[in-house]
Amino acid sequence: MDYLHAIVMGIIQGLTEFLPVSSSAHLALYPKIFGVNSELLKSVAYDVALHGGTLAALLIFFRKKIIKLVFAFFQGISSAKNRQESDFKISIYIIAGTIPAVVVGYLFGDIIESTFRAPIYMAGMLIVFGLVLMLADKFGKKQKDMQNIKLIDALMIGTAQVFALIPGISRSGITITAGLFAGYKRQDAAEFSFLLSIPVVLGAFVMQAKKFMKEGPVDNMVLIILGFAAAFISGILAIKFLLDFVSKKTFTPFVIYRLILGGVILVFFIR
Repeated sequence: MDYLHAIVMGIIQGLTEFLPVSSSAHLALYPKIFGVNSELLKSVAYDVALHGGTLAALLIFFRKKIIKLVFAFFQGISSAKNRQESDFKISIYIIAGTIPAVVVGYLFGDIIESTFRAPIYMAGMLIVFGLVLMLADKFGKKQKDMQNIKLIDALMIGTAQVFALIPGISRSGITITAGLFAGYKRQDAAEFSFLLSIPVVLGAFVMQAKKFMKEGPVDNMVLIILGFAAAFISGILAIKFLLDFVSKKTFTPFVIYRLILGGVILVFFIR
């Protein structure tokens, strides 16, 4: 049964990390609802595997864009002319937009997550920020594209990542919401959200990996590999699905899902 749980939790991580529905809420609730008793599946080692899987999904899916941004960054450092290129500006804005989440996460991440980890808080965040996403999707102008992103917008979207430390809000959900409020097209808001998440997901992976190194060897590496593979494959599928979906349709299905899930959690745990 642990093997099935390892695969399902990996799939949950991969899908909900990139869809605007909160991975932390799903992964916190799944073991409680389905009675996962494996200590390994609750361990830092398995958490490292899940974060590694989603990080790998981001790096593989956006590999061409990442290479362009890295080259543009170093070219811009050495040439004033290249600093006018949009890819250089985007690379700088990603760095700038990452700083608020990194600082707050490093200083207060554990406190924030533990304080708001109760199911009732998660349900509330799913519902409230689902409605906020609906408002952003409805009233955002959706005229700007990522190639012309401004520093002030990148900082606003990056600062929004700070709220993603609270289980139930969703990193992709809150950053996409901020992008929509800033007037960006749905697909551009989602793509910048994913690119902006790379340094944060990398940071989370490194921090968890350091804790893992102190814990020593793992008893069952198969569970770790299954979790990584499931998170990686489902993560790539989720990224592709969302970018394709929002190029033609609204975020309404995700809002409805958040409202239903939040309501179910309230009923289930209150009872």
